[in-house]
Parts: sequence; structure tokens; C-alpha cells
Amino acid sequence: MTKEFTLADVQLHNTADDLYIVVHNKVYSCASFVADHPGGGELISDVAGQDATEAFVDVGHSEEAAEILETLCVGTLKSAAVSKVAATTPSPATNPETTVDVAPTVIDVSSNAISEAKKTEVIEQIKEITISPTTVLRPDSFQFFPLKEKSNISHNVAVYRFSLPSEDSVLGLPIGQHISIGAVVPQPDGTSKEIIRSYTPVSGDHQPGYFDLLIKTYPKGNISKHIEALEIGQSIRVRGPKGAFSYKPNMVRHFGMIAGGTGLTPMLQIVTAIYEGAPLEI
Repeated sequence: MTKEFTLADVQLHNTADDLYIVVHNKVYSCASFVADHPGGGELISDVAGQDATEAFVDVGHSEEAAEILETLCVGTLKSAAVSKVAATTPSPATNPETTVDVAPTVIDVSSNAISEAKKTEVIEQIKEITISPTTVLRPDSFQFFPLKEKSNISHNVAVYRFSLPSEDSVLGLPIGQHISIGAVVPQPDGTSKEIIRSYTPVSGDHQPGYFDLLIKTYPKGNISKHIEALEIGQSIRVRGPKGAFSYKPNMVRHFGMIAGGTGLTPMLQIVTAIYEGAPLEI
């Protein structure tokens, strides 16, 4: 049976070792996740013992974050303290649509069968045939991609290039979305823990056969340190696309962006798409 809490009950759990929050009328025990929170543990500590629904929605968390949050659920909030902030459900990520235009009939193009004019017509039809690249991402299951190259940018920043299954393969990542990287990482207490982090490639589907990640290594960064330690040929686990936002040309009149450091990569992805899509001022 699901345990029920009042908001007063939740407010008693407001310390670093005993930290509860409420999101969309569910109660979560987050003490074990504070150190792993990608945005910094203080963001969770600031809402300890509180209804954090509005803060959670305002940040625009990914589907991956929602999945992690569910693993921390310990009960529900009693109806007397129901939050009035509406839930937002991220739209499912989809691979970019691709089409193949194929000539409707099969025609014998031998010199004895058709005229030169007809040959020209057939050749023009063949030119219209486009072969869509193979997209490899799967949103619900991890796949392994080997490290192909590593290019150091500074003492703690590098571009990591990972190979796709074939030279014609592309990730199939919509503009504005990201991938999740998972790894089982040794912990200071001698145990191992699966860690999942989100990254936005700096390459695109116009560059088949590989994808690039620009990553800054942090002293306590579980995934960044794991990737930094990879040897050429060793693999990472990737799934996606992830994210509620997907850029479409002319979807809005203005974009406002705030980012810093290597966090610029998702913004650059969108800026590049805007720049290449239409003449405008940036």
C-alpha cells in the first residue's frame, strides 16, 4: 500500500541526511541523490521539506530526470495538501522524418528497348531517388559506441569522437534534444553505482559515421571522469533522443538563451540550425 504524507510530515525531513520533497503530489526521498544532481546538490537542499513542483517544472527537466525521480518515490501527498501546479508531460522524442522518392515503375534501359529521350527521362527519375541514412538511437535502450578519437582542447576539456555502426549511420538526434550516457562507476565506499548523465553532441546528422561530445572533466564528475579514462576502442553506453524540446524552423519569433562553459553546446546546436535555415539577425 502506498504511504501517504501530509505536508507537515514532509517538512520534518529537511536535512542533508533526511531530505524529502514533493513533486506533483508525490513524495520523494532525495538525500541519496543530492551529491549526484547534475545542477548541484544545493538546488535540492534549497527545497528540502517543501513542495518543489513549481521549481521542478520551471527548470524544464528531461524525461531522464523524471525517470530518476520516480526511483526515489516513497509515497504520496494527502489530498488536503494537493499542489495546484499543473504537471507537464514531455512530448516523446521522435527521430527526424525521412522520405524516399522512388520511380514508380521499373523500365528496361537497354539501348534496344527505349529511345534516347526516354533514357534521359529515366536518368532524371533516378537522380530524384534519395537514400535516407540509418538512424541508430533508441530512446528506451542503451547501445554501445566505441571511442574513435580524442582531441584535447585544454587541460580538462576534450572532444571525444565515437564511431557509429557504419559510415552511413547517423544518430538521428532532433535539434534541441540530447542523449543519455550511462556507466557503472566505482564509489569511494568500494561499491559501484549506475550513473546517468545528459550530453548534447557538438556534431550533427550532416556528419555521418560518428558523433562528437565536448566534455569538461570535473574532479567529482562521475561520468566525465569515466569518459576521460576511456582508451581508444573502449565503449560508452548511449540512449536517446531525450528531452521535451525539439526545434522546428520558424517556431517562434525570438529565442532567449542562458548558458555557460560547455553548457553552450545545446544552444549552439539551435543557433546553427536557425542560421542555416533562414536569413535573419543573430
